[in-house]
Amino acid sequence: MPFARPRQLFILSLMMPLLMVQCTSGFYRKRADKETFGILKHKSSKVPNSGDELMNIDPPAPIRMSDLEKKTQSPEFLGERKFVEADASQLTLAKALALSVERNRPYLRRKEVVYLSALDLTLTRQRFSPILAGGGSSTFRERQLEAGVNNFVRTSTLTTDGDVGLSSLGRAGTRIAVDLTTDFVRFFTGGLGRAGDSSLALTLSQPLMRGAGYLAASEVLTQAERSVLYSIRDFTQFRKSFAVDIADSYFRVLQAREAAKNSFMAYQAFKETVKRETAMAEANRRSKSSLGRLQQADISNNRSWISTVRNYERALDSFKIDLGIPVEERIVLDEADLSDLKVIDPPGSLEDAIQTAMTTRLDLWNSRDSVEDGERQVRIAKQELLPTVNSVISYDLDSRPGSRGLELANRQRNVSAGLDLDLNLNQKPERNVLRATEIELQRRQRDLELAEENVRNQIRASWRDLEVARKQYDLAQRGLNVSEQRLNVEEAFMGEGQGTALDLIDAQQDLIDARNLVVSTLI
Repeated sequence: MPFARPRQLFILSLMMPLLMVQCTSGFYRKRADKETFGILKHKSSKVPNSGDELMNIDPPAPIRMSDLEKKTQSPEFLGERKFVEADASQLTLAKALALSVERNRPYLRRKEVVYLSALDLTLTRQRFSPILAGGGSSTFRERQLEAGVNNFVRTSTLTTDGDVGLSSLGRAGTRIAVDLTTDFVRFFTGGLGRAGDSSLALTLSQPLMRGAGYLAASEVLTQAERSVLYSIRDFTQFRKSFAVDIADSYFRVLQAREAAKNSFMAYQAFKETVKRETAMAEANRRSKSSLGRLQQADISNNRSWISTVRNYERALDSFKIDLGIPVEERIVLDEADLSDLKVIDPPGSLEDAIQTAMTTRLDLWNSRDSVEDGERQVRIAKQELLPTVNSVISYDLDSRPGSRGLELANRQRNVSAGLDLDLNLNQKPERNVLRATEIELQRRQRDLELAEENVRNQIRASWRDLEVARKQYDLAQRGLNVSEQRLNVEEAFMGEGQGTALDLIDAQQDLIDARNLVVSTLI
Protein backbone atom coordinates (compact mmCIF):
# COMPACT_ATOMS: atom_id res chain seq x y z
CA MET A 1 0.00 0.00 0.00
CA PRO A 2 1.48 3.38 -0.91
CA PHE A 3 -0.07 5.11 2.11
CA ALA A 4 0.99 2.66 4.84
CA ARG A 5 3.84 4.83 5.98
CA PRO A 6 1.78 8.01 6.64
CA ARG A 7 -0.80 5.97 8.50
CA GLN A 8 1.89 4.39 10.69
CA LEU A 9 3.40 7.76 11.45
CA PHE A 10 -0.01 9.06 12.42
CA ILE A 11 -0.64 6.16 14.83
CA LEU A 12 2.83 6.56 16.31
CA SER A 13 2.21 10.27 16.94
CA LEU A 14 -0.89 9.35 18.98
CA MET A 15 0.98 6.79 21.11
CA MET A 16 3.99 8.95 21.96
CA PRO A 17 2.24 11.03 24.71
CA LEU A 18 1.02 7.83 26.40
CA LEU A 19 4.51 6.36 26.36
CA MET A 20 5.95 9.56 27.85
CA VAL A 21 3.43 9.52 30.73
CA GLN A 22 4.25 5.89 31.59
CA CYS A 23 8.00 6.39 31.51
CA THR A 24 8.44 9.63 33.44
CA SER A 25 6.36 9.35 36.67
CA GLY A 26 9.46 8.51 38.72
CA PHE A 27 11.32 11.35 37.06
CA TYR A 28 8.61 13.82 38.03
CA ARG A 29 8.75 12.66 41.64
CA LYS A 30 12.49 13.24 41.80
CA ARG A 31 12.16 16.66 40.23
CA ALA A 32 9.39 17.64 42.65
CA ASP A 33 11.40 16.44 45.66
CA LYS A 34 14.54 18.23 44.50
CA GLU A 35 12.77 21.56 44.08
CA THR A 36 10.69 21.23 47.25
CA PHE A 37 13.56 20.13 49.47
CA GLY A 38 15.63 22.98 48.06
CA ILE A 39 12.99 25.43 49.24
CA LEU A 40 12.80 23.81 52.67
CA LYS A 41 16.57 23.81 53.07
CA HIS A 42 16.81 27.50 52.19
CA LYS A 43 13.97 28.60 54.44
CA SER A 44 14.94 26.31 57.32
CA SER A 45 18.23 28.18 57.54
CA LYS A 46 16.18 31.18 58.72
CA VAL A 47 14.52 29.24 61.56
CA PRO A 48 16.66 28.52 64.65
CA ASN A 49 17.00 24.84 65.60
CA SER A 50 14.91 23.69 62.63
CA GLY A 51 17.34 20.85 61.90
CA ASP A 52 17.26 18.73 58.76
CA GLU A 53 14.38 16.37 59.55
CA LEU A 54 12.23 18.02 56.89
CA MET A 55 14.61 16.82 54.18
CA ASN A 56 13.03 13.36 54.16
CA ILE A 57 9.37 12.31 54.10
CA ASP A 58 9.84 8.71 52.98
CA PRO A 59 7.84 6.12 54.96
CA PRO A 60 9.82 4.63 57.85
CA ALA A 61 11.53 1.31 57.31
CA PRO A 62 10.15 -1.77 59.11
CA ILE A 63 11.13 -1.67 62.74
CA ARG A 64 13.89 -4.01 63.93
CA MET A 65 13.44 -4.71 67.61
CA SER A 66 16.20 -7.33 67.42
CA ASP A 67 18.76 -4.53 67.52
CA LEU A 68 17.72 -3.60 71.06
CA GLU A 69 18.97 -5.16 74.25
CA LYS A 70 16.71 -7.91 75.58
CA LYS A 71 15.56 -8.24 79.17
CA THR A 72 15.74 -11.88 80.14
CA GLN A 73 14.26 -11.74 83.66
CA SER A 74 10.56 -11.35 84.32
CA PRO A 75 9.65 -9.38 87.47
CA GLU A 76 7.58 -11.07 90.14
CA PHE A 77 5.45 -8.02 90.84
CA LEU A 78 3.55 -8.57 87.57
CA GLY A 79 2.26 -11.88 88.84
CA GLU A 80 0.41 -13.85 86.19
CA ARG A 81 1.05 -11.02 83.71
CA LYS A 82 4.82 -11.23 83.94
CA PHE A 83 4.95 -12.64 80.41
CA VAL A 84 4.42 -9.08 79.09
CA GLU A 85 8.06 -8.38 79.95
CA ALA A 86 9.43 -11.81 79.10
CA ASP A 87 12.23 -11.48 76.52
CA ALA A 88 11.18 -7.83 76.05
CA SER A 89 13.28 -5.21 74.25
CA GLN A 90 14.59 -2.59 76.65
CA LEU A 91 14.13 1.04 75.64
CA THR A 92 15.99 4.02 77.03
CA LEU A 93 14.58 7.53 76.91
CA ALA A 94 16.98 8.47 74.11
CA LYS A 95 15.93 5.47 72.01
CA ALA A 96 12.26 6.18 72.66
CA LEU A 97 12.67 9.74 71.43
CA ALA A 98 14.52 8.51 68.33
CA LEU A 99 11.78 6.00 67.54
CA SER A 100 9.03 8.56 68.03
CA VAL A 101 10.46 11.05 65.53
CA GLU A 102 10.93 8.24 63.01
CA ARG A 103 7.58 6.49 63.41
CA ASN A 104 5.02 8.58 65.32
CA ARG A 105 2.11 9.04 62.93
CA PRO A 106 1.00 12.57 63.90
CA TYR A 107 4.66 13.66 63.79
CA LEU A 108 5.11 12.29 60.27
CA ARG A 109 1.85 13.95 59.23
CA ARG A 110 3.15 17.31 60.42
CA LYS A 111 6.30 16.82 58.32
CA GLU A 112 4.15 16.08 55.28
CA VAL A 113 2.12 19.25 55.87
CA VAL A 114 5.33 21.29 55.70
CA TYR A 115 6.40 19.48 52.53
CA LEU A 116 3.03 20.11 50.87
CA SER A 117 3.18 23.82 51.70
CA ALA A 118 6.57 24.02 49.97
CA LEU A 119 5.21 21.98 47.07
CA ASP A 120 2.38 24.50 46.65
CA LEU A 121 4.98 27.26 46.60
CA THR A 122 6.67 25.69 43.57
CA LEU A 123 3.44 26.13 41.62
CA THR A 124 3.04 29.72 42.79
CA ARG A 125 6.61 30.50 41.78
CA GLN A 126 5.96 29.06 38.34
CA ARG A 127 3.26 31.66 37.78
CA PHE A 128 5.99 34.31 37.92
CA SER A 129 8.39 32.51 35.59
CA PRO A 130 8.22 31.77 31.84
CA ILE A 131 5.62 29.09 31.13
CA LEU A 132 5.80 27.13 27.90
CA ALA A 133 2.66 25.61 26.43
CA GLY A 134 2.04 23.73 23.23
CA GLY A 135 -0.49 21.58 21.50
CA GLY A 136 -1.94 20.61 18.19
CA SER A 137 -3.75 17.99 16.22
CA SER A 138 -3.09 15.77 13.25
CA THR A 139 -5.74 14.13 11.04
CA PHE A 140 -5.18 11.68 8.21
CA ARG A 141 -8.07 11.30 5.74
CA GLU A 142 -8.39 8.84 2.90
CA ARG A 143 -11.32 9.09 0.50
CA GLN A 144 -12.23 6.83 -2.42
CA LEU A 145 -14.85 7.68 -5.09
CA GLU A 146 -16.15 5.64 -8.03
CA ALA A 147 -15.56 7.66 -11.22
CA GLY A 148 -16.77 4.98 -13.60
CA VAL A 149 -16.95 1.26 -14.19
CA ASN A 150 -13.98 -0.24 -12.38
CA ASN A 151 -12.53 3.24 -12.08
CA PHE A 152 -11.87 4.57 -8.59
CA VAL A 153 -10.35 7.86 -7.51
CA ARG A 154 -8.56 7.91 -4.15
CA THR A 155 -7.52 11.09 -2.31
CA SER A 156 -5.38 11.21 0.86
CA THR A 157 -4.59 14.25 2.97
CA LEU A 158 -2.76 14.87 6.26
CA THR A 159 -3.97 17.98 8.10
CA THR A 160 -1.84 19.24 10.97
CA ASP A 161 -2.17 22.30 13.17
CA GLY A 162 0.05 23.29 16.06
CA ASP A 163 0.38 25.96 18.67
CA VAL A 164 3.36 26.88 20.83
CA GLY A 165 3.16 29.65 23.40
CA LEU A 166 5.32 31.29 26.02
CA SER A 167 3.92 33.50 28.76
CA SER A 168 5.65 35.27 31.63
CA LEU A 169 4.29 37.32 34.53
CA GLY A 170 6.73 39.74 36.10
CA ARG A 171 6.72 40.58 39.78
CA ALA A 172 5.78 44.17 38.95
CA GLY A 173 2.70 43.02 37.02
CA THR A 174 4.23 42.98 33.53
CA ARG A 175 2.81 40.18 31.40
CA ILE A 176 4.49 38.99 28.20
CA ALA A 177 2.88 36.44 25.90
CA VAL A 178 4.32 34.91 22.73
CA ASP A 179 2.20 32.59 20.58
CA LEU A 180 3.19 30.73 17.42
CA THR A 181 0.48 28.90 15.43
CA THR A 182 0.64 26.98 12.18
CA ASP A 183 -1.78 25.04 9.98
CA PHE A 184 -0.33 22.56 7.48
CA VAL A 185 -2.04 20.38 4.85
CA ARG A 186 -0.26 17.78 2.75
CA PHE A 187 -1.92 16.12 -0.25
CA PHE A 188 -0.54 12.69 -1.01
CA THR A 189 -2.50 12.38 -4.28
CA GLY A 190 -3.79 14.74 -6.89
CA GLY A 191 -0.55 16.66 -7.44
CA LEU A 192 -1.51 19.52 -5.13
CA GLY A 193 1.53 19.10 -2.85
CA ARG A 194 1.20 21.01 0.42
CA ALA A 195 -0.04 24.32 1.84
CA GLY A 196 0.42 26.12 5.14
CA ASP A 197 -0.53 29.16 7.16
CA SER A 198 1.46 30.42 10.19
CA SER A 199 1.45 33.42 12.53
CA LEU A 200 3.52 34.76 15.42
CA ALA A 201 1.97 37.06 18.04
CA LEU A 202 3.74 38.99 20.81
CA THR A 203 1.74 40.85 23.47
CA LEU A 204 3.02 42.95 26.36
CA SER A 205 0.79 44.49 29.04
CA GLN A 206 1.70 46.56 32.10
CA PRO A 207 -0.65 47.83 34.83
CA LEU A 208 -0.11 51.51 35.55
CA MET A 209 -2.46 52.16 38.49
CA ARG A 210 -4.58 49.35 39.93
CA GLY A 211 -2.50 46.21 40.38
CA ALA A 212 0.75 48.00 39.49
CA GLY A 213 4.00 47.53 41.35
CA TYR A 214 5.61 44.71 43.24
CA LEU A 215 3.36 44.98 46.32
CA ALA A 216 0.07 44.20 44.58
CA ALA A 217 1.27 42.09 41.67
CA SER A 218 3.38 39.74 43.80
CA GLU A 219 1.07 39.43 46.81
CA VAL A 220 0.18 35.82 46.01
CA LEU A 221 3.86 34.89 45.79
CA THR A 222 4.80 36.92 48.87
CA GLN A 223 2.15 35.24 51.01
CA ALA A 224 3.04 31.78 49.70
CA GLU A 225 6.72 32.33 50.54
CA ARG A 226 5.87 33.49 54.04
CA SER A 227 3.38 30.66 54.57
CA VAL A 228 6.14 28.09 54.03
CA LEU A 229 8.26 29.90 56.60
CA TYR A 230 5.34 29.89 59.04
CA SER A 231 4.84 26.18 58.46
CA ILE A 232 8.50 25.44 59.26
CA ARG A 233 8.28 27.51 62.43
CA ASP A 234 5.11 25.73 63.50
CA PHE A 235 6.76 22.36 62.97
CA THR A 236 9.89 23.39 64.87
CA GLN A 237 7.79 24.62 67.80
CA PHE A 238 5.67 21.48 67.62
CA ARG A 239 8.80 19.31 67.68
CA LYS A 240 9.88 20.88 70.98
CA SER A 241 6.55 20.21 72.67
CA PHE A 242 6.42 16.78 71.04
CA ALA A 243 9.73 15.77 72.62
CA VAL A 244 8.47 16.96 76.02
CA ASP A 245 5.23 15.00 75.59
CA ILE A 246 7.08 11.80 74.65
CA ALA A 247 9.41 12.19 77.64
CA ASP A 248 6.42 12.81 79.90
CA SER A 249 4.65 9.70 78.56
CA TYR A 250 7.86 7.71 79.04
CA PHE A 251 8.09 8.62 82.72
CA ARG A 252 4.34 8.15 83.20
CA VAL A 253 4.76 4.54 82.10
CA LEU A 254 7.61 4.13 84.58
CA GLN A 255 5.42 5.72 87.22
CA ALA A 256 2.67 3.19 86.50
CA ARG A 257 5.24 0.40 86.72
CA GLU A 258 6.46 1.70 90.09
CA ALA A 259 2.87 1.89 91.32
CA ALA A 260 2.36 -1.77 90.39
CA LYS A 261 5.59 -2.67 92.14
CA ASN A 262 4.62 -0.72 95.29
CA SER A 263 1.19 -2.37 95.36
CA PHE A 264 2.77 -5.80 95.04
CA MET A 265 5.25 -5.13 97.83
CA ALA A 266 2.48 -3.87 100.08
CA TYR A 267 0.31 -6.85 99.23
CA GLN A 268 3.10 -9.33 100.00
CA ALA A 269 4.02 -7.62 103.25
CA PHE A 270 0.40 -7.50 104.37
CA LYS A 271 -0.08 -11.18 103.57
CA GLU A 272 2.65 -11.99 106.11
CA THR A 273 0.86 -9.87 108.68
CA VAL A 274 -2.42 -11.66 107.97
CA LYS A 275 -0.73 -15.05 108.37
CA ARG A 276 0.71 -14.01 111.72
CA GLU A 277 -2.56 -12.57 112.92
CA THR A 278 -4.44 -15.67 111.76
CA ALA A 279 -2.16 -17.80 113.89
CA MET A 280 -2.69 -15.45 116.81
CA ALA A 281 -6.47 -15.69 116.37
CA GLU A 282 -6.33 -19.47 116.33
CA ALA A 283 -4.50 -19.27 119.63
CA ASN A 284 -7.31 -17.01 120.94
CA ARG A 285 -4.92 -14.08 121.22
CA ARG A 286 -6.79 -12.01 118.57
CA SER A 287 -10.48 -11.35 118.10
CA LYS A 288 -12.25 -12.62 115.02
CA SER A 289 -13.43 -9.10 114.31
CA SER A 290 -9.86 -7.79 114.14
CA LEU A 291 -8.81 -10.74 111.96
CA GLY A 292 -11.78 -10.22 109.64
CA ARG A 293 -10.84 -6.56 109.16
CA LEU A 294 -7.29 -7.59 108.23
CA GLN A 295 -8.54 -10.23 105.81
CA GLN A 296 -10.78 -7.66 104.08
CA ALA A 297 -7.82 -5.30 103.80
CA ASP A 298 -5.78 -8.14 102.32
CA ILE A 299 -8.42 -8.70 99.63
CA SER A 300 -8.51 -4.96 98.93
CA ASN A 301 -4.72 -4.89 98.55
CA ASN A 302 -4.92 -7.81 96.12
CA ARG A 303 -7.52 -5.99 94.02
CA SER A 304 -5.45 -2.80 94.10
CA TRP A 305 -2.37 -4.69 92.93
CA ILE A 306 -4.25 -6.29 90.02
CA SER A 307 -5.61 -2.88 89.00
CA THR A 308 -2.18 -1.25 89.04
CA VAL A 309 -0.76 -4.02 86.84
CA ARG A 310 -3.61 -3.47 84.38
CA ASN A 311 -2.99 0.28 84.41
CA TYR A 312 0.69 -0.32 83.70
CA GLU A 313 -0.07 -2.53 80.71
CA ARG A 314 -2.57 0.01 79.40
CA ALA A 315 -0.07 2.87 79.69
CA LEU A 316 2.63 0.75 78.06
CA ASP A 317 0.42 -0.13 75.07
CA SER A 318 -0.56 3.52 74.60
CA PHE A 319 3.10 4.45 74.65
CA LYS A 320 3.82 1.86 71.97
CA ILE A 321 1.32 3.63 69.73
CA ASP A 322 3.09 6.93 70.43
CA LEU A 323 6.35 5.32 69.32
CA GLY A 324 4.76 3.90 66.18
CA ILE A 325 5.52 0.28 67.03
CA PRO A 326 3.01 -2.60 67.10
CA VAL A 327 1.25 -3.09 70.42
CA GLU A 328 2.11 -6.80 70.21
CA GLU A 329 5.81 -6.00 70.57
CA ARG A 330 7.15 -6.60 74.07
CA ILE A 331 9.12 -3.68 75.45
CA VAL A 332 10.21 -2.53 78.87
CA LEU A 333 11.46 0.93 79.77
CA ASP A 334 14.79 1.51 81.47
CA GLU A 335 14.34 2.12 85.20
CA ALA A 336 17.72 3.85 85.32
CA ASP A 337 16.19 6.90 83.63
CA LEU A 338 13.78 7.27 86.55
CA SER A 339 16.65 7.00 89.03
CA ASP A 340 18.54 9.74 87.18
CA LEU A 341 15.56 12.09 87.33
CA LYS A 342 16.06 15.02 89.72
CA VAL A 343 14.23 18.15 90.76
CA ILE A 344 16.41 21.15 89.97
CA ASP A 345 15.99 24.84 90.47
CA PRO A 346 15.50 26.80 87.21
CA PRO A 347 18.42 29.06 86.23
CA GLY A 348 18.05 32.83 86.21
CA SER A 349 15.00 34.76 87.31
CA LEU A 350 11.36 34.78 86.31
CA GLU A 351 11.87 37.96 84.30
CA ASP A 352 14.74 36.34 82.41
CA ALA A 353 12.59 33.33 81.58
CA ILE A 354 9.75 35.54 80.29
CA GLN A 355 12.14 37.60 78.17
CA THR A 356 13.70 34.46 76.70
CA ALA A 357 10.29 33.05 75.82
CA MET A 358 9.14 36.31 74.21
CA THR A 359 12.29 36.28 72.07
CA THR A 360 12.57 32.62 71.11
CA ARG A 361 8.99 31.32 70.90
CA LEU A 362 8.43 30.66 67.20
CA ASP A 363 4.65 30.84 67.48
CA LEU A 364 5.05 34.47 68.57
CA TRP A 365 7.23 35.09 65.52
CA ASN A 366 4.38 33.87 63.34
CA SER A 367 1.86 36.03 65.17
CA ARG A 368 4.02 39.14 64.69
CA ASP A 369 4.54 38.37 61.01
CA SER A 370 0.81 37.81 60.64
CA VAL A 371 0.27 41.41 61.73
CA GLU A 372 2.73 42.50 59.02
CA ASP A 373 0.72 40.47 56.51
CA GLY A 374 -2.42 42.28 57.59
CA GLU A 375 -0.78 45.68 57.20
CA ARG A 376 0.42 44.76 53.72
CA GLN A 377 -3.02 43.53 52.69
CA VAL A 378 -4.58 46.82 53.83
CA ARG A 379 -2.20 48.74 51.56
CA ILE A 380 -3.08 46.47 48.66
CA ALA A 381 -6.81 46.88 49.33
CA LYS A 382 -6.39 50.67 49.15
CA GLN A 383 -4.64 50.35 45.79
CA GLU A 384 -7.52 48.25 44.48
CA LEU A 385 -9.78 51.33 44.73
CA LEU A 386 -7.83 53.00 41.87
CA PRO A 387 -8.97 52.83 38.22
CA THR A 388 -7.52 50.13 36.00
CA VAL A 389 -5.10 51.52 33.43
CA ASN A 390 -3.03 49.00 31.48
CA SER A 391 -0.65 49.76 28.65
CA VAL A 392 -0.80 47.13 25.90
CA ILE A 393 1.63 46.58 23.02
CA SER A 394 1.17 43.84 20.43
CA TYR A 395 3.20 42.67 17.46
CA ASP A 396 1.85 40.14 14.93
CA LEU A 397 3.78 38.44 12.15
CA ASP A 398 2.03 36.29 9.50
CA SER A 399 3.17 34.00 6.72
CA ARG A 400 2.95 34.92 3.05
CA PRO A 401 -0.17 33.82 1.18
CA GLY A 402 0.34 30.48 -0.51
CA SER A 403 3.32 29.47 1.65
CA ARG A 404 4.00 25.77 2.04
CA GLY A 405 5.38 25.64 5.57
CA LEU A 406 6.48 27.69 8.54
CA GLU A 407 7.47 30.73 6.51
CA LEU A 408 6.93 34.00 8.36
CA ALA A 409 7.25 37.17 6.32
CA ASN A 410 8.56 40.35 7.88
CA ARG A 411 6.31 42.40 5.61
CA GLN A 412 3.19 40.65 6.88
CA ARG A 413 3.29 42.34 10.27
CA ASN A 414 0.93 44.29 12.47
CA VAL A 415 2.01 46.54 15.36
CA SER A 416 -0.34 48.19 17.86
CA ALA A 417 -0.08 50.07 21.14
CA GLY A 418 -2.75 51.43 23.42
CA LEU A 419 -4.32 51.67 26.85
CA ASP A 420 -7.01 49.58 28.51
CA LEU A 421 -9.08 51.70 30.88
CA ASP A 422 -11.64 50.80 33.52
CA LEU A 423 -12.77 53.73 35.64
CA ASN A 424 -13.93 51.36 38.36
CA LEU A 425 -17.05 53.39 39.01
CA ASN A 426 -18.62 50.64 41.16
CA GLN A 427 -16.23 50.60 44.10
CA LYS A 428 -18.47 48.96 46.66
CA PRO A 429 -16.84 45.50 46.38
CA GLU A 430 -13.37 47.02 46.79
CA ARG A 431 -14.63 49.26 49.59
CA ASN A 432 -15.96 46.25 51.49
CA VAL A 433 -12.71 44.35 50.95
CA LEU A 434 -10.76 47.31 52.33
CA ARG A 435 -12.94 47.54 55.41
CA ALA A 436 -12.74 43.78 55.96
CA THR A 437 -8.93 43.82 55.76
CA GLU A 438 -8.79 46.70 58.26
CA ILE A 439 -10.94 44.70 60.69
CA GLU A 440 -8.82 41.62 60.08
CA LEU A 441 -5.71 43.66 60.91
CA GLN A 442 -7.28 44.73 64.22
CA ARG A 443 -8.12 41.10 64.97
CA ARG A 444 -4.56 39.98 64.27
CA GLN A 445 -3.20 42.70 66.53
CA ARG A 446 -5.46 41.51 69.32
CA ASP A 447 -4.44 37.91 68.66
CA LEU A 448 -0.78 38.93 68.99
CA GLU A 449 -1.44 40.69 72.28
CA LEU A 450 -3.35 37.64 73.54
CA ALA A 451 -0.60 35.26 72.42
CA GLU A 452 2.05 37.30 74.24
CA GLU A 453 -0.06 37.46 77.39
CA ASN A 454 -0.68 33.71 77.23
CA VAL A 455 3.05 33.08 76.98
CA ARG A 456 3.72 35.31 79.98
CA ASN A 457 0.98 33.50 81.88
CA GLN A 458 2.38 30.09 80.95
CA ILE A 459 5.89 31.02 82.05
CA ARG A 460 4.66 32.46 85.34
CA ALA A 461 2.52 29.37 85.99
CA SER A 462 5.36 27.00 85.07
CA TRP A 463 7.74 28.92 87.32
CA ARG A 464 5.34 28.61 90.23
CA ASP A 465 4.86 24.92 89.44
CA LEU A 466 8.62 24.38 89.63
CA GLU A 467 8.80 26.09 93.00
CA VAL A 468 5.85 24.05 94.28
CA ALA A 469 7.30 20.84 92.79
CA ARG A 470 10.48 21.31 94.78
CA LYS A 471 8.52 21.77 98.02
CA GLN A 472 6.13 18.90 97.27
CA TYR A 473 9.00 16.54 96.52
CA ASP A 474 10.72 17.42 99.79
CA LEU A 475 7.46 16.94 101.67
CA ALA A 476 6.83 13.63 99.88
CA GLN A 477 10.26 12.38 100.96
CA ARG A 478 9.55 13.38 104.56
CA GLY A 479 6.11 11.77 104.34
CA LEU A 480 7.67 8.53 103.08
CA ASN A 481 10.05 8.41 106.05
CA VAL A 482 7.19 9.04 108.46
CA SER A 483 5.01 6.36 106.81
CA GLU A 484 7.78 3.76 106.99
CA GLN A 485 8.38 4.52 110.69
CA ARG A 486 4.66 4.46 111.44
CA LEU A 487 4.19 1.07 109.75
CA ASN A 488 7.07 -0.36 111.78
CA VAL A 489 5.49 0.96 114.95
CA GLU A 490 2.03 -0.42 114.11
CA GLU A 491 3.46 -3.82 113.23
CA ALA A 492 5.35 -3.85 116.52
CA PHE A 493 2.19 -2.91 118.41
CA MET A 494 0.25 -5.67 116.69
CA GLY A 495 2.97 -8.15 117.60
CA GLU A 496 2.65 -7.14 121.23
CA GLY A 497 -1.14 -7.20 121.11
CA GLN A 498 -1.45 -3.43 121.72
CA GLY A 499 -2.29 -2.24 118.21
CA THR A 500 -5.51 -2.34 116.23
CA ALA A 501 -6.19 -3.75 112.78
CA LEU A 502 -7.55 -0.41 111.60
CA ASP A 503 -4.34 1.42 112.53
CA LEU A 504 -2.23 -1.18 110.74
CA ILE A 505 -4.36 -0.98 107.58
CA ASP A 506 -4.14 2.81 107.58
CA ALA A 507 -0.38 2.70 108.05
CA GLN A 508 0.02 0.24 105.19
CA GLN A 509 -2.12 2.34 102.82
CA ASP A 510 -0.30 5.53 103.79
CA LEU A 511 3.01 3.90 102.93
CA ILE A 512 1.74 2.90 99.47
CA ASP A 513 0.44 6.42 98.85
CA ALA A 514 3.71 7.95 100.09
CA ARG A 515 5.81 5.83 97.74
CA ASN A 516 3.60 6.68 94.77
CA LEU A 517 3.62 10.36 95.72
CA VAL A 518 7.43 10.50 95.70
CA VAL A 519 7.49 9.21 92.13
CA SER A 520 4.66 11.46 90.91
CA THR A 521 6.14 14.63 92.40
CA LEU A 522 9.51 13.77 90.88
CA ILE A 523 7.98 13.44 87.41
